[in-house]
Amino acid sequence: MCGIIGAVVPGRDVTPLLLQALHAMEYRGYDSAGICLIEDGRLCCRKEAGKLARLEQALRLDPVSGACGIGHTRWATHGAPSACNAHPHLGTRWAVVHNGIIENHRPLRDELEGDGVCFRSETDSEVLPWLIERQPGPAEEAWRALLGRLQGAFAIVALSQEDPDALWFARRGSPLLLARAARGVFVASDAISVAPLADEVLYLEEGEWGRITPTSLALFDASGRPVVRDWHTTPATSNAGDKGGFEHYMDKEIHEQPDVIERILSSYTDGSTITFPRAPWLHTDAPPDRIVMVACGTSYHAALAARYWLEGFLNLPVEVDVASEYRYRNPVIGPNTLLVTLSQSGETADTLEALRLFRQRTPHNRTLTLCNVDHSSMVREADGAILLHAGAEIGVASTKAFTAQLAVLALFSLALARRVGSIDDGAVAGHLAALRRCSGAIREILRRREEVVALIPLFLQARGVLFLGRGACYPLALEGALKLKEISYMHAEGYAAGEMKHGPIALVDRRMPVVVLALRQYHLEKVLSNLREVQARGARVILLTDEPDGAAPDRLRVAGRITIPQGDLFTAPILAAIPLQLLAYHVARAKGTDIDQPRNLAKSVTVE
Repeated sequence: MCGIIGAVVPGRDVTPLLLQALHAMEYRGYDSAGICLIEDGRLCCRKEAGKLARLEQALRLDPVSGACGIGHTRWATHGAPSACNAHPHLGTRWAVVHNGIIENHRPLRDELEGDGVCFRSETDSEVLPWLIERQPGPAEEAWRALLGRLQGAFAIVALSQEDPDALWFARRGSPLLLARAARGVFVASDAISVAPLADEVLYLEEGEWGRITPTSLALFDASGRPVVRDWHTTPATSNAGDKGGFEHYMDKEIHEQPDVIERILSSYTDGSTITFPRAPWLHTDAPPDRIVMVACGTSYHAALAARYWLEGFLNLPVEVDVASEYRYRNPVIGPNTLLVTLSQSGETADTLEALRLFRQRTPHNRTLTLCNVDHSSMVREADGAILLHAGAEIGVASTKAFTAQLAVLALFSLALARRVGSIDDGAVAGHLAALRRCSGAIREILRRREEVVALIPLFLQARGVLFLGRGACYPLALEGALKLKEISYMHAEGYAAGEMKHGPIALVDRRMPVVVLALRQYHLEKVLSNLREVQARGARVILLTDEPDGAAPDRLRVAGRITIPQGDLFTAPILAAIPLQLLAYHVARAKGTDIDQPRNLAKSVTVE
């Protein structure tokens, strides 16, 4: 994964524009960065290992300038983070930035080394500039010939010192877009990077490639046929790049969640009516006989929570799969099956490929995506979409996108339940009223965050953390553990509370905090019984409950307690997610880790 930017702006040095765009995309990759420009007719490159600030420092000491350039922030797939492995990669006349994996890079590298090429890096990407320089014919034919030799997924942007006003590009499996303004053109992997720079964008479809200059665009499909496509207004990104006075993007995005819930409700509800305008067939088609939900990471946990709601209301099988496994297990799909994909970015490689597999295998079945990015690959390729309306999420550890998914899945469950007649209008209105109260309840939890901060000493010397829950709180336990792992680097595991005694209880002692989610809506008494089991083994229990102070759980003499407002079937898990996010954030802050850009992680996972 990485952030890619290319720019051609006649009469202007594009170095500041490249750096501005890379800053906007640094969440996509941040173990190295580089730029290359055409300066006085030759390729001039600067790249550094580490964060983008190191590249900026290098450019202050040894600047480059030019009207045409490319830039890149990297998340390593081949080769350790280092200056030589950083992009751009150069041949003698071409420079290339690349996102994805060239699966046949080894035979291509062997071929090029046999032809006398001396490689400077360990990456798969470096074969690209050397290979393009060895393709015969005019540049357009050579570029197409290059693409024909590549296997795998990629987004590529390149410049040639012999063609100093143009950017060459290609997209197969990884996202890429074109953008234009009055004075120049851009190619990028993310719309957020070009939003302040360009007026219009064009989202490349699978297999498309071409050449763009400030005055022309040659665009072709995978077969080499010319393509004419519409441009769209550049999406607004509001204040996504501004921390708004918060120390970290993650903290800011945790605090944005009440507004996100309100935005979702205003977008999809009117009184007691739920409408999804980008998937109108949900309101007219016969209900499916089976639902398959496919996702990765945090999105997978949201899908797991929704399975309890959908099966409970619809009385039909709901299957939830990790996308990377679904693709390779020869799934049995069957007729009248609805596929639901979940992805914050809409570009998650495994989930996108699962969508394509499903469509290829059963084109008569419907597909729906829940996504935060309009015009993303999943939104364009699915039959329908429900946008999350969470706004740009910069922190690598997802927070507001997760609660947005839960809120949208609650509405989705209610809409389908009403359609099959398993719930009446009065019950729907009651659940919608609870969702409307949810934003205020989240604000109350945020105002009482010191309850969470007080628990930090229990975690700083811990050798691991266990999270337990039942029902839809089991996926919340998985998510709480994932958040803590992602940003504090502590080992943590989420378990179904009833499964805990089948192995994990062997790990329990006084050095392992156990976070127990005990909510009225999800088997409270049974969870409390599981709590007593770990407490009897010496665990320091942190109780997360919506039982008021002084109620039965208070007699358990727990090491810590977080009390949240009471919610209904749908809102209780949303409310429980907030203190879990705060816990991960404050433990990580106390440990001094890089919260917004945790090691080894990238925001948008666009490779397998």
